[in-house]
Amino acid sequence: MLKLLEEKLRKERETGELSSLDDDFFLGIREHMADLESRTDLISAQKLRLMQQVLEELVDLRAEKIFHGRRKNMLQAESTLAEYASTFKKFKKDVLESLLQKEGTAQKVMVLQDIPQFYGPDLRVLGPYKKGEKVLLDETIATLLKEKGLIEQVI
Repeated sequence: MLKLLEEKLRKERETGELSSLDDDFFLGIREHMADLESRTDLISAQKLRLMQQVLEELVDLRAEKIFHGRRKNMLQAESTLAEYASTFKKFKKDVLESLLQKEGTAQKVMVLQDIPQFYGPDLRVLGPYKKGEKVLLDETIATLLKEKGLIEQVI
């Protein structure tokens, strides 16, 4: 199993996309590691340590690729990470936009209803925003959304 894990790591290093793994790949690894943990001999302990190191590097490489938007061959178990990556990128974009906006034109608002993605007056993509989310919006956009009852200003 260690050789299989090392082979998967080698393939992951060689390609810019996620390498293909069976859906139950990590389950098989976990079962094998549990078997090694139950043994008391030194060779099993050494194999377990090596597997942990290789597995950690494999997971780190895959996580980095997912964070950079590479989703082909992504496992179901990795989809949560992809969601976190998308949320982080959106947060980063919102922070950057708020820092670049002219002082005094941004308003901090609370989203009252889910708002789908839309284009602002400068044709930049905004949203989507989820109910309960606090965001900084341009004063013009905030006024329009407030009139429609979709947001309220936060002080």
